[in-house]
This record gives sequence, structure tokens and C-alpha cells, in this order.
Amino acid sequence: MARVVKSDEPFPERARTKQAENDLIRHTMAQILRVVFLLFSVVLALGAFLVAAHNNVSQNNVLVKFVLHMADAIDGPFSRSNGIFSFHGSKAETKDAVVNWGIAALVYLAIGRYLQRLLAPRSRA
Repeated sequence: MARVVKSDEPFPERARTKQAENDLIRHTMAQILRVVFLLFSVVLALGAFLVAAHNNVSQNNVLVKFVLHMADAIDGPFSRSNGIFSFHGSKAETKDAVVNWGIAALVYLAIGRYLQRLLAPRSRA
């Protein structure tokens, strides 16, 4: 027996399949963006830690140089040398890095979460 479909669309299964594919793509892109911003946040936090542990960490290590270089590249207005907060006196460089990069790490986490919520498909009831 033939099934009768009452719909404005000629093939409702295709529309549902296409919507499911689009939702999967949007969900995947949202997750990728969240992970990228999470990695930015981790690099900044690790960079702040490495600056704070300056005396206990070899600054000639390739990995340390890479992390500090990446943190300097993605810090934006939260630069450790010319950031929002600027400290003077003893251990000013450490305070600048910890405060400015710490704030930048939190901002990256918030931006990643916002973009994920903006891009991810809404659940349909």
C-alpha cells in the first residue's frame, strides 16, 4: 500500500536529511572553534606560568621559546609588555605577564564559548 504524504514539500525526507547534515556541520565547526580558543587560552596560561617560573625553567628550551612566542603572537591588547595593566617595581615583568595573559586566557575562553553557542544548531522540540 502506498504511503500518502501531505506536505508542501515534495520530498520531506530529503529536507530532514539535508537539515541533519547541516546541523552536523554546524556542530562540528562549533566544536572546532571552541577547541581552538581553548588552545589559545592554554597557551596564554602556560606562557604566564613560564614567565613566573623564569628562574626555574630554562629559557633556551625550544618548547619554552615556542610557547612564549605563541603567547606573544595571540595576546592582542593584553600584551605583557604593553598591555592593559602595567606594573612597576620588583617582578613587574612577571606581574604583567600573569595579569594580562590571565585576563586574555579568560577572554579567549569566553569568546570560544560564545561562538560555539552562536554557531551550534539549536535543538528542535
